[in-house]
Amino acid sequence: MEDGKREPDAEASSSTNLKRRRTSDEHESGSPHPDAPEKINEPSEPEANSEPPASYADVIGNSYYVFLSFRGPDTRKGFVDHLYHELARVGLHHPNFVFRDDESLPFGKPIAENILSAIKRSKVSIPVISKNYAASKWCLHEIIQIMKCVESGQQKVYPVLYKVTTGDVKDMQGEFGEAFHNPDNRIDEKLKREGRVALRKALRRRVFELKNFAGYQGKLVKALVKEIMHEQQHDFLSSPVGLVGIDDHVAKVMKLANAPSETHIIVIYGIGGIGKTTLAMAIYKKLSNKFECSSFLKDIRETIKNKGMKHVQSLHISNLTKDSDHSEDVSDIKKIQITCDKKKVLIFLDDVDRRDHIDNLIGGCKFESGSWIIITCRDQALLKSEYKEYKLEEMNPINSLLLFSRYAFEEETPPPELEALSSDIVATTGGLPLALVIIGSFLKGKSQSIWTETREKLRKVPPTDVQQKLRISYDSLEYEEQQMFLDISCFFIGINKRFAAYLWKDLQYYVDSGLERMIELSLIKIDDNDELRMHDQLRDLGRAIACPANKKAWKCSRLWDEKAIIVQRSK
Repeated sequence: MEDGKREPDAEASSSTNLKRRRTSDEHESGSPHPDAPEKINEPSEPEANSEPPASYADVIGNSYYVFLSFRGPDTRKGFVDHLYHELARVGLHHPNFVFRDDESLPFGKPIAENILSAIKRSKVSIPVISKNYAASKWCLHEIIQIMKCVESGQQKVYPVLYKVTTGDVKDMQGEFGEAFHNPDNRIDEKLKREGRVALRKALRRRVFELKNFAGYQGKLVKALVKEIMHEQQHDFLSSPVGLVGIDDHVAKVMKLANAPSETHIIVIYGIGGIGKTTLAMAIYKKLSNKFECSSFLKDIRETIKNKGMKHVQSLHISNLTKDSDHSEDVSDIKKIQITCDKKKVLIFLDDVDRRDHIDNLIGGCKFESGSWIIITCRDQALLKSEYKEYKLEEMNPINSLLLFSRYAFEEETPPPELEALSSDIVATTGGLPLALVIIGSFLKGKSQSIWTETREKLRKVPPTDVQQKLRISYDSLEYEEQQMFLDISCFFIGINKRFAAYLWKDLQYYVDSGLERMIELSLIKIDDNDELRMHDQLRDLGRAIACPANKKAWKCSRLWDEKAIIVQRSK
């Protein structure tokens, strides 16, 4: 019997920022799984009683990059899970868009319509064809739509044959054929005929067959992802959606590594919200297909504070070895040194605030020449003499207005009636990308009077006071949404949203609409593991609101870390 919902993934992802869409499978009996939503629109197709498709779509902008079509019971917990996480590791994602489990399927449309729409908006489709794939009406509809998109030139397809052969699929023989012809499936002849044609067409493309990799799933996954990265390289090297002027910065950083015979340790530093992580991610993506061994560690400062150095070292080793079961008990710098010894590696250490943290993650490692270590931090004092440094400066007025316009209007320039107001508001941000995104998201769709009011508020804020600029969006939230924002900033960063939702629902908050509103305002993100994330400047804003510096700890609305321990012990 199938499980209805995928359990949250244990390990952190490279950003978080890869999003997925999963529809909940039903039990073999056809009854909904108890974890599924109480009501979800049924497909208008005749196959309303068959199981919903098991598919992932990795989000890029307003569409998807990779659509995985597969039969859940055959591959969900094994091969597809492995493939999904490898796609996440190489960074097939955009951090600002979320398409979550079945509760995120748009209501008012049948599930089938949403699935077919997701396929049409994807750039790559990977049908994982297993023995029961063609016994599913949903999978047949998916492969038919995929091949229509492929034949029209809209996308590429990379079929995977999982424990079936080309002959099995082409001639409908073996266990694959038996499952397809099983009368209990109640698939109408037209769908079977069209599905069979689509499957045969898929086999004419480059096929990744498990048996050709001696049955090693990891080797197949590695080869498939490498092929996608190579074929679609122009997409991966382009600027992330909404980002402006990144290519010039990437080129300047790349020039720092002018000696191919040495290990490059490059530190990108600057104030919070300036775009250090985004720049480092762009460089990481550009280089990632050139390295067999890589590790992407995000939010190191906060992760160490919450989970300790051992946890981060364990993640580091897991990334480098591609062993997700690595134990924290045997994680230390010596293990990292052994893992990296004489290997060409690509490592990204994001938001480091102490030199000993760097030493505990790369100290004493003898990397092979040509290795890249990219570090982001705010404090230039962390730099060692052998490090190469790049200071990320504020955006110029032209790029600032362009970035602001993309979030405020979803256009490259403001409309004529808001052109002067837009320029005035942009001038108050000091060229800080985070402020431009937050304020632009807040003003999107607002009346001109709100724009004028916002401009006056921003003009009263000191140029260096980033938090006060960001607070404008916080102040626009409803009371319950503000409480959720403060809870996230103090307690729930890196925590699965499901656990936070338990608390909020007990308080009778409108959880889904509250999270959606904060995402619309770019105040929070939800990563591919359904974990809550926010920029550290927004986190600091929330904590300053919850516990102002001029208040005694026991009078604060929320306490965390050492403050909470001190107050608790004083009782």
